[in-house]
Amino acid sequence: MRLFLNFIFVLFTINLFAGVPLTPNPNVAPGSYCTTEDPDFKEFRYKERISYCRRKVSSSLKRALYDYYSIPKHCRRYYTIDHIIPLSLGGDNTPQNLWPEHKSVKATRQNLEYELYLNLRDSRMTQQQAVHIILRDKFNPRLPRGFKPSPNCPN
Repeated sequence: MRLFLNFIFVLFTINLFAGVPLTPNPNVAPGSYCTTEDPDFKEFRYKERISYCRRKVSSSLKRALYDYYSIPKHCRRYYTIDHIIPLSLGGDNTPQNLWPEHKSVKATRQNLEYELYLNLRDSRMTQQQAVHIILRDKFNPRLPRGFKPSPNCPN
């Protein structure tokens, strides 16, 4: 048990201080859904009638997210602001659904979001099933071989 707790502490420390968040902070950004009350709501999609929000993330919100996750300005080009629950699966544009994801980490799920969208669109899975899969992969990424978080960037 002690070894496990040490392992968790090391992961947490790397995530906090390395300048390379490997996963979203679930206390701040657990993911959130578009609703009809959302100012970015556009329409319902799919047979399941899932709320769809237009993409709208301001530059100031992006800067705030980078600052919160301690991404230095000179490293931000290696990141993308990612929707935890993709818009195509019913996510929204709130800070609870956004985080700066390293492009190398995002590449580990290259076609996953598109495949989930197709399955949802064609009623081969429910929104709940699709979101479960995407959250599992975003909060437990399969990191590229040789990926080492670095406070000095790239990777």
